[in-house]
Amino acid sequence: MKINILTLLIVLLNKCVFAQQAEPIIIGKKESIYSASLQENRKIWVYSPTNTSSLEQRGKRYPVLYLFDGEAHFYSTVGIIQQLSQANGNGVLPEMIVVAIENTNRFRDLVPAFPAAEKIENASPFVKFLSTELMPYIEGRYPAAPYKVVVGHSLGGLTAIDLLTNYPTLFNACIAIDPSLWFNNEKYLNHYLTKLNKQSLENMKLFVGIANPMPPGTALSAIKKDQTKESQPVRSILKFDQFLQTRSTTLKYAHKFYTQDRHNSVPLITEYDGLRFIFDYFFFDATEKEFTDSTTQIVTRLERHYRKVSSELGYKVSPPESLINYLGYDALRKKYFEKAAAFFKMNVENYSESSNVFDSYGDFFAARKDTGNAIRNYEKALTINRNAITLQKLNKLAKRQAYQMSLSDLKNYTGVYVLENFNLPVVVEIQNEKLIARVTGQADSELLPIEKDVFTVKGKQGYSITFKMNGSKPLEFTSIQPNGIFRAVFKNE
Repeated sequence: MKINILTLLIVLLNKCVFAQQAEPIIIGKKESIYSASLQENRKIWVYSPTNTSSLEQRGKRYPVLYLFDGEAHFYSTVGIIQQLSQANGNGVLPEMIVVAIENTNRFRDLVPAFPAAEKIENASPFVKFLSTELMPYIEGRYPAAPYKVVVGHSLGGLTAIDLLTNYPTLFNACIAIDPSLWFNNEKYLNHYLTKLNKQSLENMKLFVGIANPMPPGTALSAIKKDQTKESQPVRSILKFDQFLQTRSTTLKYAHKFYTQDRHNSVPLITEYDGLRFIFDYFFFDATEKEFTDSTTQIVTRLERHYRKVSSELGYKVSPPESLINYLGYDALRKKYFEKAAAFFKMNVENYSESSNVFDSYGDFFAARKDTGNAIRNYEKALTINRNAITLQKLNKLAKRQAYQMSLSDLKNYTGVYVLENFNLPVVVEIQNEKLIARVTGQADSELLPIEKDVFTVKGKQGYSITFKMNGSKPLEFTSIQPNGIFRAVFKNE
């Protein structure tokens, strides 16, 4: 469906916005979950992409990132993900759910059990909490995809590597930030080196960030030769690195030494680099020419790219419906009909439960004077969602008589309505036997009936105004427009 602009109230609405109270900026929420494994309540901080996205994406699922030391790293991690997946049209990373676990007894939870249990049901209480309580909780309440990432710093990094080694089916990827592999005289490290020799890590990814404990600018080669206690954390990580670099493994691995960062400053940059490494295949890089030329090359590339993304993530991922719709209309406007058809068909195939994609495909056929296919697609759209605009286009194309409403029926909708959140009156009245909406400072607008309780605005494409009635008495109306959905409550006659 085309994006159309409703101007009925827009000027006054913009003026009223500045008079409203300040609104909080919400990026997530804290929740509490009781853990039978740990015998305590655990607080989690949860970010969902829907908190910061203005687009409705029906049925979309998101990878989940689980974050240790959640209270310390939640804001920075969410900021990186939101910036690289939503802001400025970025698609460098996929949108993700972030689940940050707040600490209670950090040493108890983030020092791995030794030796680790062979089966998850016999794992340590914290691992059991993750696998049998927290993950089902998130998957039952959020649109979570099966792809999972774990991120940990220091002891949390040690735990992340422990999970990768001992329970490799729990997560698909791991970011270990300056992990404490030196801990307990490298007892855990040596165990991992032994066990990883026998472990299959097919399609898994690990990124390790290393802080510099020596004077700024100290080269990694100098740290390797140093034998002081100060350099022990790095030398332990390098021992692990050397093992991974020389072992023939299916694990996709990378590390980076941050010469200017200390243990406490290295998380932010490691999170950024680690996420870029894990999702290095996700960004669709194309030139402006590919998007704007008349060929279908960009459609083919998009299809190939999203097959790759789906393969990497392990579930089907489709290009955003709104993006493909926009590209389809752009090609249609330029009369690149083959390209437009390919885009609209792609959306129909990927989003068969969306009335919008069939409405748009109908617009394509209408533009091509293919009345039969246009009508079929409009009718299909209406079986999914009885949208007033689609119905109007269908009636016009099929040359059906416009919906008629008597003057006495029109009078049922008259009265004063107050726009919620703006306290702005909208007067609906009869003038010269027509239903008119009147707002101070605006030109009067005639409301045209499409069907019972549903109207458009004469001369304005794309309006959808739906009245909610109690018999013949109005209760409210809802105006759907590109810049939002507005609700006005009936006040009096």
